[in-house]
Amino acid sequence: MIPRRIEIAALVLPSALFAGLALVDFALLEPYLPPGISHLVFFALGVAGVAAFSYVIFDRIRDLQMREIEQRRRQAELADALDRRGRQLQALNEAGLTLSAELESASVLQKIVDLARVVGGSRYAALGMFNENGEVVQFLTSGISPEGRTKIGPLPRGRGLLGLLQDEQRPIRLRSIADHPASVGFPPNHPPMASFLGVPILWRGRSVGNLYLTEKIGAEEFSSEDEEALLTLAAQAAIAIENARLYEQVGRISVLEERQRIGMDLHDGAMQSLYGVGLLLEDAAERTPTGEARSPIDRAVELLNGTIADMRRYVMGLRPIRGAERPLSESLPTLAKAVGDQARLDVRVDVDPDAERDLDPEQREAMFYVAADALTNVARHARATRANIRFLRRDGSAVLEVQDDGVGFDPAVRAPGLGLRNMRERAFVAGGRFEVGSVPGTGTTVRLELPLEGPEAAVGTARMRTGENTSVR
Repeated sequence: MIPRRIEIAALVLPSALFAGLALVDFALLEPYLPPGISHLVFFALGVAGVAAFSYVIFDRIRDLQMREIEQRRRQAELADALDRRGRQLQALNEAGLTLSAELESASVLQKIVDLARVVGGSRYAALGMFNENGEVVQFLTSGISPEGRTKIGPLPRGRGLLGLLQDEQRPIRLRSIADHPASVGFPPNHPPMASFLGVPILWRGRSVGNLYLTEKIGAEEFSSEDEEALLTLAAQAAIAIENARLYEQVGRISVLEERQRIGMDLHDGAMQSLYGVGLLLEDAAERTPTGEARSPIDRAVELLNGTIADMRRYVMGLRPIRGAERPLSESLPTLAKAVGDQARLDVRVDVDPDAERDLDPEQREAMFYVAADALTNVARHARATRANIRFLRRDGSAVLEVQDDGVGFDPAVRAPGLGLRNMRERAFVAGGRFEVGSVPGTGTTVRLELPLEGPEAAVGTARMRTGENTSVR
């Protein structure tokens, strides 16, 4: 819209111009110049005045139009920014509601990384989780297909920008990843990425993970508003991760308490009753003369003793296993003695103390519990008299082997049991290779191999995913 003062000037100034020209013509031109020349001069002055007036007016109108266009552009940018901010706030609100309702760790972590991509408006997002040693133990992605994730290879080691973010524990926002001095490049088959935004996930001042966004959609780089929104999501994520951890801890405690209660009930109830019945039968057998009546009683006593032995082994399996926090050179012999005494099994242990020097806590725990599960399987199902536990270092890896001289089984016939699933999952989490070999009549061998990453480990050793090739008892 043209201002009122411009409209008034457009009407008044031409009239004043022509009035002034007429005054000049009658007062100055006609008395001193011939009529024809005076009118010609009057006409020239009029044209020049109109041209100058038009230039000034139109220049002013053009300037006003440019200002209006710029104002509209700024309004559009502001509206777009408000719209993006509104979508971010809505996404953060939905994230808070979603994360507060989720209590399983795996689901929580994947939802966090998916929500981060929405909140930040990015093509890719990732979430890295650390252990107490600062090592990356989980790395989830969003925006990359499972096939693409497999092609990229093993977990990142937390170097470059990822390591810098972990060390400094402050947001990092870049237009180009490659231009930063800490950048170490990407592995083969990694999608190209330029813009970057990373924030730490802090719980009570301690970094438990990082959130990463790359490739801002619709812009060359992430904005300060994106950074603020991602920090808010990271704070929500820290609470959700801690809630999930506490929920799982409560679940484990409940399971342990229930297992202990069942074990006590079996030991103090059913087993004591069976002991009583066995004693009565033994007394009856002593009072019964040798003959047809004695044989069924002796057989019943034998079956009862076998049942009591089985129940003793089940009670032993229900008791919580402790010792994973101690060195394997201490915990494995203790485990072998406990199982051997309960199952009347000769268990021999051969432990190389140097083999666990470069194991992290998660790997040591996996070794201990796989040994415990394997030995429990031997006690329950193998009908073995001897078992051997070997823990050694070989070719840059820590190797655990549990062998028995039991009945064995045919992997092609027997389906995988719960024991195999437990051991396989522990090996997978620890990044190792798990194998079970068995032949009917010759016993069974359980083998867990975990790559070591210490200074003396073999160069180029990478963590491997579980390779299952047989079933287990």
